[in-house]
Amino acid sequence: MSQSNQNMASKYFRTIAERRIKDGEVEFDRVSLSLDDSEWNKGYLKALEGLLITFRTNNSKNLYLQRKELEDQKMRKKFKEELKKHSNNELHADYDRGFFSALLDYFTVTEQGKSRRRSKEA
Repeated sequence: MSQSNQNMASKYFRTIAERRIKDGEVEFDRVSLSLDDSEWNKGYLKALEGLLITFRTNNSKNLYLQRKELEDQKMRKKFKEELKKHSNNELHADYDRGFFSALLDYFTVTEQGKSRRRSKEA
């Protein structure tokens, strides 16, 4: 994924994490229009769409892990390691690796945002 596409995806992740759903929809459209039609990109976009739907419905039943578990640093780290393993596993199809990469990117971006907020509060 190019740097400009990565920046767009990061902006998308931040908007949905902040529950700015309308802005997230706009960013999703920008990302989807900027990517080519490869299988990896299709998987990446499907994960982005899934996150958008999850946050739009605001229903924790749609989340893979409960929000409470994701707040736990050890659980979050373990989950990210699992996503990284899947996103790099060549036994998975390109579509799947793109999907897992998007989820890993989401957790990485939101984690960076949390650490920036903590440093500003200190």
